[in-house]
Parts: sequence; structure tokens; C-alpha cells
Amino acid sequence: MLDLEGIVAATGGKLYDERDRAVRGFSIDTRTIAEGDVFVPLSGSRTDGHQFIEEAYEKGAAASLAESKDYRKESPFNLVVVDDTERALLDMAHYYRNSFQIPIIGVTGSWGKTTTKELIASMLSTSGKVHKSPGNYNTEFGLPLALLEMEQGVDYAVFELGLQYPGDVEKLSKVLEPTVGLITAVGKVHLGNFSGTREIAREKLGITAGMDRDAKLIIGGDYPTLLEEAEKKFDLEPILFGTRSENSLSYRGEKIQIRGTDGIELTVNSDLCPDSSPFPFVLESKLNSRGNALNLLGAVAVALELGLNPRDLKSRQKVEPIDQRLQPVETSLGTVINDTYNANPRATENALNYLKRIEPSGEKVFVFGDMMELGEAANELHRSLAGAVRSAGVDVLYSVGNHTGTLVEQLNRTNEAGKEVEAKWFGSKSELTSNLEDRLTGDDNLLLVKGSREMEMEKIVSFLEQEKKN
Repeated sequence: MLDLEGIVAATGGKLYDERDRAVRGFSIDTRTIAEGDVFVPLSGSRTDGHQFIEEAYEKGAAASLAESKDYRKESPFNLVVVDDTERALLDMAHYYRNSFQIPIIGVTGSWGKTTTKELIASMLSTSGKVHKSPGNYNTEFGLPLALLEMEQGVDYAVFELGLQYPGDVEKLSKVLEPTVGLITAVGKVHLGNFSGTREIAREKLGITAGMDRDAKLIIGGDYPTLLEEAEKKFDLEPILFGTRSENSLSYRGEKIQIRGTDGIELTVNSDLCPDSSPFPFVLESKLNSRGNALNLLGAVAVALELGLNPRDLKSRQKVEPIDQRLQPVETSLGTVINDTYNANPRATENALNYLKRIEPSGEKVFVFGDMMELGEAANELHRSLAGAVRSAGVDVLYSVGNHTGTLVEQLNRTNEAGKEVEAKWFGSKSELTSNLEDRLTGDDNLLLVKGSREMEMEKIVSFLEQEKKN
């Protein structure tokens, strides 16, 4: 853990009223601060964290950062004055990261980051102690906090690097300095902040900004735009994984079997094929969907590049479906596939393709909330999902949000005899759930619930779970 001396060295700040207090952690939120934490007040659009410095000390903070020496009068001790607390948070994390000489893996991509991170951590745990970032700590605040919480003595570390605005991944990579960088996928997400998939690919390739030339870059080989941009950026070829046989893949997924809620199986093969090749070999996982098969393959690529034995990998696929990511939940109306963590066009198509492979005794229902950050293309991208909804065999589509109505209109406009989808839009989640309860009978239905984070579609799942308890 970084101590007071290290904090001052990392930030170039000035320490006032020094006291002997052990640092046990770091926090940017006094609502969750613990005794011994260092409080880092940040200035946001709604509030300035500096107004909570006194509260942090009252809750047992060991120290606090501040951007002005004026706070010295208000704080009891161990106040580190810096020019910019946000920059100081990044500097502390980078300083602390350089005290480790271990493989550090950074994972980015348009989707699959958290699942792939969990899979990598599971595989590497066969070989040593692993630190992984909690949840989706992948922002300019989350990643440094995850780094600062890393204990000395770990053998591997795995982190996510998120992208919302231009330069995010590059900034985080310079803090993390990954020895292995993995790009899971590139697709149509965050279009409100970027011009298109090509720009997103370039942004994701910003993961190399903090990587040495001898670091390993592993990228999804099924995404032509990503491959084209990678060719422009690098002298050395990245390590590729994927399923497309026309590409030269270091790690290739073959014979992928999707078993619904029973998980997946795939054969891992390789174009490397040394004399002592362990390929091909078969892996199984409790995770589901083709998207997770590719996440599994990316994690395998990382593990094998770090020297793990394929035999060890087979015993480490114990990662259960992650909360709110194609997670089966039993409710009063039947099995709900809770995929409410987030949504973009490719991930929604993937979820619908997964739904297609399961045939319930009752009805197949898609409960859909808006996909956010799609800019001017939002309505068209929602509308374009009509074919995937029909292909999945959806009987009922209930939707909510500002854009899902365009999908409802498209389905109602193109309904064919014998292939009709009952599609309706509702003005609120409460109205939707009330109508859903009235519409469905029995407890043998299959419901996919999906939408972007801001839509809070998990509240629908929670409501249905609660109804079962009642």
C-alpha cells in the first residue's frame, strides 16, 4: 500500500500537519470511506468533493488530498496539497504500479471486458496469486483505485480499461503500463462521442500507449476494421484470436457449441503449431452464448502467452454467469435471462442469438430498454434489430425508452402471417411490468431483459423475482 511518503513523492504535493497514521486504502466517496483511507476529493459537474474533507476525517480518514492550502485550516492533519486532485489520483496509481515487476494485463474492447477479465483471473489462479479490478472499475477514477488497492506479493494482475471519450484508453494505459494488452472486440458503441467503428478501433488501440515494445498485444481477429487499424499502427504483428479461418490466427476457436443455460464448449486450435503443440484441445464453460465463447478464447490466448499449460486451463472454467450478463434467474413468470448490465447493437444481437437456441414450453419474451450513446444513428440501430428479434423466435416484445419504439413500429409494420411478433411500447417500466404480468400465464416462459445501464432494466428483473417470493 502506498504510504504518506509515497503519496507526496508521486504527486509532488506538500504535506501539512503530518501525523503518524497508517494508510489502509483510498477513496473518492465519503459515503463508502473506511477508517485509514486517504480521501481524494474530486470536482464534478454537480458537486466539489472538497466540501466533504471534514466528513472524511470524522469517518476516520488517515489523510486527504486538496487543491488549495486554504483547506489546511479545516483539516486536522495529513493534508497533501496538490495542483489537481484528479491528476494526483492517476499519478499515485502510476507510481504504485511501478513498484511491481509482474505480468499486468489490461483488457479493453467494445464488449466482453468484465467477463474476459474474470476468465483470465480464474485461469491465472492455477499459477499464482491474482489481483483483479473489482466489478467494472475501468474509468479514469475506477482503474487507479483498483491499482492502489493491489497488495504486494501478487503474481498477476488483471484490469479493465473503459472508453467513453476520446483519449480515455490511452490515458489509462499510460497509468497501467500493461505487459499484456487485450482488445476483445470493436463495434458500434459510444457513437454519440465517436464518428464510427474505425475511430473506436483507433481509440481501443490506444492501449499500446503505455506498453513497452516487448509487451504482448492480443486482439480479436474477427473484426476487420480493428485489424486494418492495427496494421497501420504497429511494426510488429499483434497476436490474433478468433474464429474466422481466412485470418491467420494464433488461437482459433472451432466447433463452438452453445448449450443454452448449460453453457458452452469449444475446441481451441492454433496456427502456431510447434512440434510440441498441445493443440487442439477442448474447453467447457458454464458461461453461455457465442460472445462468451470468444471471451473464453481471448482469455485462453492471454494464459497461454504467459506460459500456462492447457491442462490447467481446463480445470479453471468455473466462472459462473456474471451478474446482469446473460444471467439465468428464476421468477414467477419463468426463467429470466438477466442481461441488463448494458446494451449496444452487437451485444443485443448476441443475446437474441442466444435466445434463439432455447425453446421454452411457454412463450419467448424480449423486454427491451434503450441502447444509449448511439448518437444520430440511435433510431435506425434500434429499428435494425427487427430481423434478429424474428430470427430468435420472439413471441412478445415489450419495450420502454425513447428509441425502442422504432423497433416496435418496424415489427408491427412487417408482421407476416404465421410469424407475428406481439410488439408493444410502454411509457414507463411500471406500466410495462404490470402489462407483462397480465399478459403471461404459467411459469414456463423464457424472458430476455436487456437495456443500457441508464435504463436500469434490472429493476424489472428484481420486481419479477420479488413477485415469485410473494
